Amino acid sequence: MTTLTFVFLILASPVRDGSAWSITPMPSMAVCEQVLADVRSHGGWADDFPAVPDGAHCKEVKQ
Repeated sequence: MTTLTFVFLILASPVRDGSAWSITPMPSMAVCEQVLADVRSHGGWADDFPAVPDGAHCKEVKQ
């Protein structure tokens, strides 16, 4: 049986009346960590996340 590995960049931030999520597939953990570092260094991720949310992390899922 082959193990499949998926990596996702997850940004989760509380907003008024709930929370906002962005889940983005990444090709590897190294790329994900670099993208997350870039997001942190620039202070945000597009209009939905003007600041880096506390819930920002890379997640590896094996199936």
